Amino acid sequence: MYRLLAIDLDGTLLTPPPHKHITARARRALRQAAEAGVTIVIATGQNLAVLQSICGDLPLNGPQIIENGAVIADIHGTIYHEKHLPREHILPVLALLRASGFYRAYHTLHRVYVDQDTPRAREWYRPPVPPVIEVGDVASLYPLPCIKVVGIAEEEKVRAKRSEFEQRFAGQLYVTQSSFDLIEFLHPEVSKGNALRIITADLGIAPEEVVAIGDNHNDIGMLRLAGLGVAMGNAHEEVKAAADYVTGSNAEDGVAVVIEEMLK
Repeated sequence: MYRLLAIDLDGTLLTPPPHKHITARARRALRQAAEAGVTIVIATGQNLAVLQSICGDLPLNGPQIIENGAVIADIHGTIYHEKHLPREHILPVLALLRASGFYRAYHTLHRVYVDQDTPRAREWYRPPVPPVIEVGDVASLYPLPCIKVVGIAEEEKVRAKRSEFEQRFAGQLYVTQSSFDLIEFLHPEVSKGNALRIITADLGIAPEEVVAIGDNHNDIGMLRLAGLGVAMGNAHEEVKAAADYVTGSNAEDGVAVVIEEMLK
């Protein structure tokens, strides 16, 4: 019997843009899972305000994974674990991204700052989530405590540069792709997989009792940790290759399909 369900948000539990909502079928499946005693963990690269806005009415009674694992908190905002980007790496990462032609985002615990005219940034958050704050140069925010730095560029550039950035900061930072146009730099001990490992240890749940569902590079760690790692039908091929099973896409209620099978 699986005891914990870890689910990515964008591209997984949420339907595709522009609506990006949780379907009635998925909500019903999540509620039934919780009633059956399954612990539900949302594992997202988004911040706490987004989690609260989108998932506030879901049966989430324990720790949740936000900011790609840099923060573990409950839906009410109680923080259990938090790791900031090491200060000595903030400016070098920002400089590398600028030199590579990326726009940049600087995440603090409660707000997100972006370079002026960053593509799509004004569309990232909907009320009541606070909007991003545009500044002339996000490097001017240093040494404000930073959860993560994010680079924003075209999909081809992000995928082409990810390996180079991973090698540049190997052993120093965790570098991951969280969306088609986003690459993130975090504390070296941070990832969704590591956060899930912390949560399962705290709750006394074995990894083989976990189902993890995701669609992007930043989900691979938790898919590999889980007893059953599930990739969405819309996932990139590298994610599908790391999974035990591929479900339907986020336009086909792939998450609900998995949960319904779990509960049979």
